[in-house]
This record gives sequence, C-alpha cells and structure tokens, in this order.
Amino acid sequence: MKHAETHPSLDVEGCFACRVSNIRMGTNSTTTRGSKVAEINKTERSWNVDMPAYKRLRRDGLQPKRIDGAAEIEKKAEHSWQVETGLGV
Repeated sequence: MKHAETHPSLDVEGCFACRVSNIRMGTNSTTTRGSKVAEINKTERSWNVDMPAYKRLRRDGLQPKRIDGAAEIEKKAEHSWQVETGLGV
C-alpha cells in the first residue's frame, strides 16, 4: 500500500518493489510438465483399480509379481501359477 503511494507508476528505475510488483505467477497443466502430470494421473487411476485387486490376491495367499496389472490378472488367471508369474493371462 505504501509503495503505491510513493511510486504510483510502478516503474521507478532501481526500485526493487516496482520490479517485483509486475511479476505474475500461475499454474498451467499445459506447460512442459503437463504431459508428466497426465502420465502420473493415469498411473494413479490404474492403481485405484489395481491396489484393491493386489490386496485381495495377497489375502488369498497369492503373490503377484507387481501391483500394476493386478486387476487384469485377478480377472483372467485360472491357476495360482498364472498369478505369481503373470504368464498365460
């Protein structure tokens, strides 16, 4: 407030407050990080499906190779070896 009273034009030479008062910041998912954010969101959405399936398989005494794809393995596997190796699914 006081700065605006002393420098109403906000472009006084050598004034740090005038320099930083013109800086604007914002977030935008379409910047260079946008593709990375989209990839992370996609992975997290798949984990929302795969994590409960992984937990059910573990509760049943099976050990899937990884969390990713556990829902698909749970749906398609007919034998315990298919769950544990991830093959034939």
